[in-house]
Amino acid sequence: MLGVDKIVTGHNADDIAETVLMNLLRGDFFRLGKCVEIVTGKDGVTPRSKPFKYTYEKEIVMYAYHKKLDYFSTECIYSPNAFRGHARELIKDLE
Repeated sequence: MLGVDKIVTGHNADDIAETVLMNLLRGDFFRLGKCVEIVTGKDGVTPRSKPFKYTYEKEIVMYAYHKKLDYFSTECIYSPNAFRGHARELIKDLE
């Protein structure tokens, strides 16, 4: 349908940590096992790959700055009040 073999996302190590924590807090052990895989959706029509899985967002921003690349970061307007926003704050507090 899309004419592609794989979809590549920008999910980074920070996103994965938030997702793991969210799945733990929800007790969603089925998703917990799947969320840490570098390629997901293998059984579907188009698998998704996360090449930045082991890269922290701060490293991505520093690389873009050093290489003088245009970079912008946006946060979902619903994120602060969403469960993910709470997980993100908890991780920041633990650090």
